[in-house]
Amino acid sequence: MNKVYNFGSKTIPLLSEAGGKAKALIETTKAGFPVPDGLVLTVDFFTAWTDKIKETKQWKSLILEVTKDRCDDLKALAESLTFDEEQRKLISDEIKNINSNFYAVRSSSPEEDLEGTSFAGMYETFLGVTPDMLEKFIARAFASMLDYRVMEYKAQHNLCIENTKIAVIIQKQLYSAISGIGFSVNPQNNSYDQVMINASFGLGEYIVGGKVSSDSYIVNTAQNKITSKKIKNKKVALHIHNDGGTTESICDHPHKQALTDEQIFELADLIKKCEFYYGKPVDTEWAYENDRLYLLQSRPITTCFPVYKELLSKPYERKELYLDIVKTSQGFQWSMSELGCDLFCELISKAKQGLFPIGRDGAVYGCHGRVYILLGNLGRIAGESNVKKIISSVDPSFTKVFSSLAFKNYFPKHRPEKMKGIVGKSFKLAVKISPSMIMAAIDFDKTIKDYYKSTDYCLKKLESLRNSKENFTSQINAAFEVFNILVSKMMPILLAVNATSSLMKMFNDKSLEDDILSLNMDLKGNPTSDMGYKQVKLASFPEFIAINSFEEFSRRLKDRGFSAEFTGVYNEYMRLYGCRGIGEIDIARERTHENLERFYTILKQINISDNALIKVQERKKAAYHRLLNQAKKIGKEKKFIKLAKQLQWMGLREHPKYMFVYAVDILRHNALKIAEEFVSDGRLNRVEDIFFLTREQIEKGQNNKNINIGLFVNEEKKIRKLTENVKNWPAIFDSRGEIFTVRREAKEGELLGEPVSPGVVRGRAKVLREPFEKRLEKGEILVTMATEPSWTPIFINACAVVMEIGGALQHGAIIAREYGLPCVTGIENATETINDGDLLEVDGTNGFVKIIK
Repeated sequence: MNKVYNFGSKTIPLLSEAGGKAKALIETTKAGFPVPDGLVLTVDFFTAWTDKIKETKQWKSLILEVTKDRCDDLKALAESLTFDEEQRKLISDEIKNINSNFYAVRSSSPEEDLEGTSFAGMYETFLGVTPDMLEKFIARAFASMLDYRVMEYKAQHNLCIENTKIAVIIQKQLYSAISGIGFSVNPQNNSYDQVMINASFGLGEYIVGGKVSSDSYIVNTAQNKITSKKIKNKKVALHIHNDGGTTESICDHPHKQALTDEQIFELADLIKKCEFYYGKPVDTEWAYENDRLYLLQSRPITTCFPVYKELLSKPYERKELYLDIVKTSQGFQWSMSELGCDLFCELISKAKQGLFPIGRDGAVYGCHGRVYILLGNLGRIAGESNVKKIISSVDPSFTKVFSSLAFKNYFPKHRPEKMKGIVGKSFKLAVKISPSMIMAAIDFDKTIKDYYKSTDYCLKKLESLRNSKENFTSQINAAFEVFNILVSKMMPILLAVNATSSLMKMFNDKSLEDDILSLNMDLKGNPTSDMGYKQVKLASFPEFIAINSFEEFSRRLKDRGFSAEFTGVYNEYMRLYGCRGIGEIDIARERTHENLERFYTILKQINISDNALIKVQERKKAAYHRLLNQAKKIGKEKKFIKLAKQLQWMGLREHPKYMFVYAVDILRHNALKIAEEFVSDGRLNRVEDIFFLTREQIEKGQNNKNINIGLFVNEEKKIRKLTENVKNWPAIFDSRGEIFTVRREAKEGELLGEPVSPGVVRGRAKVLREPFEKRLEKGEILVTMATEPSWTPIFINACAVVMEIGGALQHGAIIAREYGLPCVTGIENATETINDGDLLEVDGTNGFVKIIK
């Protein structure tokens, strides 16, 4: 390995030799970018110094525990190190190639400026270094690898401290008149078409260090237009002192625009060329000296949201607008498996009876574990107002997004191929459900019985698929046939869903809204609610209460040591709900019947003496009688009774999803059997890897034993590495990466959201990002991003619910209403703003959450 590389070197060093910063400067120099002359002293150059540091007792102690005192002692030792003859000769030979009176000395760590680990601002940079002080400042740059901030950052990111090493850059010092930073993607909204530039007078260290306000410019590179300028008061500037080092000066014209428009465009072009060269968004540092532009640094942006290539459009093409329904409707942040994504798309398509076709030219599209509604394609057919209604049913706050964008610009000029014929399909669907509609109007009770008769038939049909020997695609098609059967029987569900709004219109009295919403408690036909009741029942058995460990519970189940009554309830629960679990819509996720220890823990966490289910019926009954008396006064008693009866069956709205989960459990069982064959053939490493495959890939593997399906798995895992650091997936964004969020205003101490379950409650917050990550005690307020059915036992202990996303029909909102819990959704970053133990007041009637203490 070379110990020194000149920036003009024909050989590009390894990352492990030169570090990310130096490697990028050599790469961009070789590519023809205007990089000031320089060289890098590689990791190997400092071997003797590094060995000396790592032989000390302080270093051995630091490995065991990172403390500031140990880091400071080692830094002092490193700064006192001097060159040996070989080091001094190497620098002397190479420094001649840099024509400069002063130098900039910068660290370049192999771990710095990587995707996911930026170490931003932690390593040292020294400007205006004179030749006689070069050795001293190189030692100080080297020593910065031992800084406490660096070591603590490594510990937090699980990086190996023992592998600590560094390279050092020596570069020609520019006398920058203007300098700054530039992002090839706008970090404020993630738009790939917008370059953001920050600029100020003098050297750029004051901008990077936050010591001066800088101008901010936004350039839309697709339109070649400066779309925003914010000129700041640039009071001071940093310059190179005549004798070396730096000096601060007062700006003569602090309000003057730092860059001319011509320079802004020139710089935006350079930044985009860097992005094109690296094939990914970049963060750059730049400077102008004597009106000439220089590139000082280029590194990957570690914080932007990376859009999968399948979702991207080219800069000048029509953009698509995506609504992520994994995030907005399912209550978890993680991406589904590929197979789970396939099945969920199929569910949406079947449930909508072809009105939401699958594909990039359809209305729903699955991509590497995310499922998107293509709002532009949908809008071209349904129109803007109808699309707003659709997304409002997901989360009412999303409709506010449309006020900030020209939605029609996302419409394709012509109907997408798969969206053709939608009007005809809508007519056929209306004809299909019309018999059920007429019957429901005539005899509501009979349509309920017909629905349950159909579901019993469908469950038997699904059970017949268990251990099927058919190819997997045929199994999926057979499983989803049940939704064609159910759609024609779903009119009672539609009537029940509409009953609430009909009651609101009938009374037209805001003072009665809480009572109307209280009728949504303890609804009939909701399998998720019934699951909760059965969990409470199991947890309440004295013989279960007496058990103190899962081992005892498991042993008594195996030995049939429970009473016949408990065993009957338990077996019924597992028959109906053993198919459910955390992230249950995803076929890759574990089921309750597969993890009895978790189920045991859930039951033990339920407060059986005082929980949300106990007083719900009384509250609902009181609300019903108040409304009935009011209906009598206005002469609408019969209408009220009819609507209230219909409303009682709104819980059935959850039933089709339950049927889907039941089907997924059976398909999961069969898929794992197929995976065992693939593993036996040597084509899969693990049976769980089958969930990284699409159903088409599984079918190919079944039909042709010569196909190495493991390659499909490896490719999918590689693609998903792109987003492995994404913690907060955007709900709405477009195909050029721009993320759209809802901006709300609230009074001091108040968080404004959407009211979905009435009532006002005070309590202490418990913030959960995953179900059961910690115990939620009786009377605490659940604060989370969103929920799914696996969260139901947690609601039993809660006194109120606060969620970041979801509307009135999101699972969490439905269960909160059924259990009589005040609930507010749509509070952006609630899980970051609110901390465990905060005293909150949740106003589920008006949609406010107040942090009291």
